Amino acid sequence: MSHATMPADEIQRQMRAVRAELREDVQELVASTQVLTAWQSYVRAYPWVCVGAAAAAGYLLIPSKATRFVQPDATTLRELVQSVATASQPARGPSLTAMLARMAVGSLLQGGLALLSQHLQQQLQNRVMPSESPAAETEEQPDAQLY
Repeated sequence: MSHATMPADEIQRQMRAVRAELREDVQELVASTQVLTAWQSYVRAYPWVCVGAAAAAGYLLIPSKATRFVQPDATTLRELVQSVATASQPARGPSLTAMLARMAVGSLLQGGLALLSQHLQQQLQNRVMPSESPAAETEEQPDAQLY
């Protein structure tokens, strides 16, 4: 039985050695990955190459402007000036005197309508009750004058 247990012990020892080596390999892999993914290490190691790469990327990413020079003639300039002049003028509303006149006419109209409605009410009351006059009311109620 001792022969049967020897190979098992040997296998367990080898497995422990493999695990220890595996841990070391994984730690080295993590450290090298961190160095490779850190862009700052590339800038420190190759500063001029990084500046050139950034300039090339900026040149490719920024669209170029089309150089187009416009030389307008006199009529185009005149139309442009007129459109700017008309756009900059404020829109004019009614003048102050027109607003005051409108307010005065409105007030006179309201006053006239009030007088007209009062007059019509008096006319209707006189036609509905023609037999009663204001003098007849005071004769029937002499105490009304005291109050």
